[in-house]
Amino acid sequence: MLCSDEELMVEIIVHHSHPALALLHERYSGKLYGYFLKMMNDREKASDFVQDIFLKIMEKKHLFDPERKFQAWIFTIASNMCKTAFRSPQFVALSSEEIDQKSHGHLSENLHEKERFKILYKRSLNQLEMHHKTTFILRYMENFSLNDIAEITEVSVGTVKSRLFYATQKMTKLLHEYDPRQEINLFKIN
Repeated sequence: MLCSDEELMVEIIVHHSHPALALLHERYSGKLYGYFLKMMNDREKASDFVQDIFLKIMEKKHLFDPERKFQAWIFTIASNMCKTAFRSPQFVALSSEEIDQKSHGHLSENLHEKERFKILYKRSLNQLEMHHKTTFILRYMENFSLNDIAEITEVSVGTVKSRLFYATQKMTKLLHEYDPRQEINLFKIN
């Protein structure tokens, strides 16, 4: 019989079950790695954060409410880890200029439209404020419901909707330069 995430957490809380933790790790490590990578843009940090979050689960297992969805709980922890990292003086985010330079260098090469869009998309995502970026990623990349995002980010559904509106509006504005019809202009010799 396949146990739910919540049942596995009860096993961890009551019996300190390492097999239950291993199953949760198997189910969520990839999703969490993807989330951390999107938020931090650093593979090493994303990997470290995945390991840290499962250590936190063991340390803070008593804080889990079995009536709550495990997925929302673990992504709340992940979201808080990102907030803390962004506030840390050791966190060095790429500046807009660095992102522009890296992206522009790539754009000057003969890239396919899909690759070009990915670069512009990442650059645009990195320019969002942290709370807008978190909400955008949870909704459109991790496919969480508005209610789940409200629970994870510890804000109202109305605030989630507002953040999504502003994030989408800014992403649209930033991605405006992506227009395949303008491809000729990138390689135009004056």
